[in-house]
Amino acid sequence: ASRDEYDDTSFSSENTVYYELRPKSGHNFDVLGGYTAQIKYDNNLSITGRGYTLDELTWNNMAAVPDKQNTSISTNHTDWTKMSVFGRLNYNYKERYYVTFTARYDGASNFAANKKWGFFPSAALRWNIANEKFLQKAKWIDELALRASLGRTGNDAISAYRSLAAVGNSTSGYLMGGTQQLAVYPSRLASPDLTWETSDQYTLGADISLFDGRLNVTADAYLIKTRDLLLTVQVASQTGYTNYFANAGRTTNKGWELTVESRNIVRPKFQWSTTLTLSRNRQMVDDIASEDFVTAYSSPSSSGTTYMMYGYKKGYTLNALWGFRYGGVWHNQEEVERNKITKAYASASGNTFKPGYARYQDINHDGALNSDDLVYLGSADPDLYGGIQNTFNIHNFTFSFFFNYSIGGKIYNVAELWMGNGSPYTNQYRYMLNAWHPVRNPNSDIPRAGAKSDAALPSDFMIHDASYLRLKNITLSYTFDLKKKCSWMKDLTLSVSGENLFLWKKYNGFDPDVSSEGTSSTLRRMDLGAYPKPRTIIFSLQLRY
Repeated sequence: ASRDEYDDTSFSSENTVYYELRPKSGHNFDVLGGYTAQIKYDNNLSITGRGYTLDELTWNNMAAVPDKQNTSISTNHTDWTKMSVFGRLNYNYKERYYVTFTARYDGASNFAANKKWGFFPSAALRWNIANEKFLQKAKWIDELALRASLGRTGNDAISAYRSLAAVGNSTSGYLMGGTQQLAVYPSRLASPDLTWETSDQYTLGADISLFDGRLNVTADAYLIKTRDLLLTVQVASQTGYTNYFANAGRTTNKGWELTVESRNIVRPKFQWSTTLTLSRNRQMVDDIASEDFVTAYSSPSSSGTTYMMYGYKKGYTLNALWGFRYGGVWHNQEEVERNKITKAYASASGNTFKPGYARYQDINHDGALNSDDLVYLGSADPDLYGGIQNTFNIHNFTFSFFFNYSIGGKIYNVAELWMGNGSPYTNQYRYMLNAWHPVRNPNSDIPRAGAKSDAALPSDFMIHDASYLRLKNITLSYTFDLKKKCSWMKDLTLSVSGENLFLWKKYNGFDPDVSSEGTSSTLRRMDLGAYPKPRTIIFSLQLRY
């Protein structure tokens, strides 16, 4: 029998005050100030027992177990608090010149003592050139504005009590006196200086609208500098721990976004509009404190050794991919003997330097394959991404379709660690039919069947182009005008919509637009056997009266 009880209690309060001034002089002001607070408490209780004699009692008498050692009890309590004090000032002069100032003072209980509060100011300017006197005769210009802004934001996305040392317990040790003794031990180092991760963003932008709204363009370029990243960093294992949580490192995020909307045809019974978006973004690691690198995801253990596949290293992209350079397989024993002199390649262990087994470039030519041979294998960041939408309105018909795309960037097909190595225990990709064989296929560079331990190493063999073009949506609808035929109903609309209808790609997995690592949502384009996005067809009916 098992019994679980939990309760969550949340209290929030939001208070704002607003004042607006619109004098005839053209100097317009509005001011906003506020205070918010949120408190949340969680309590959990779980009891499990084995050996009960009466099923009728179910979970209502958990103590009626013959042997108390067959009872497991766990409890948990969490509470956290967030508070904010904020203010905003807006000013504009005759809708030409705009100025905005904001400031926030935010506190979060999950940070260290005396480190819980952060100050986050921002400022923005906007010049609406279209309202200047020298453009008043340009009636074809609806809007022409330039924008500039800078500001600071904070990230507190960590669990409660993360700055504190933790204590664990276990009863799974040795038997002493016929019973398993309770062991209590420190399980986590404290982070006494843990505080907000902060990002400073600088943005330049433009808004353009022409020809009575027929053509609209929005452009933005931005630079974001983030410091005090919330990361798990390594410590010497002699301390009794392998890592701790800290503010470490700096990153830079820069890019641009462009949106173009065109109303191509505007007639009473026929309209056609198009929206195109183009974006580019690049994230770089500027510093990771005293660390040479910080691992974000490692390969499964191979002969007791794991290797970094995703990780952060100074001077490389935040979404960098790491691994070995795949060198094919050993085709014959002569290649193995020649390599003893050249040391151009290495295998995972000494007993895999033989025909049909995978080999990798020995970067430092020391005859052994280890972490010193890991190299940068590309970035998951695309070179360009966005989408294009077209909408047609013909009489009472509406037809639209939307494509989204991504050009460039790499993806790790992590499933190939198991499904591309000849393992007899898992399904294999079709290319394993072309695996090396001493008689049938001696020139192949696909590892032989059964070479699973040596082929299950992260390398560019498993990295693929992540470019794609997806037919994201098609919608068709028709509206029946019923006002003349029915006094109580305005119209009836029938529609059908399809999602994820088709995908053009080079990737050998289901979908290159995935992030399925599971323990971290920060990893981009990491495919651990993720299910493809479902193809759905939706029929709908709408009545208005």
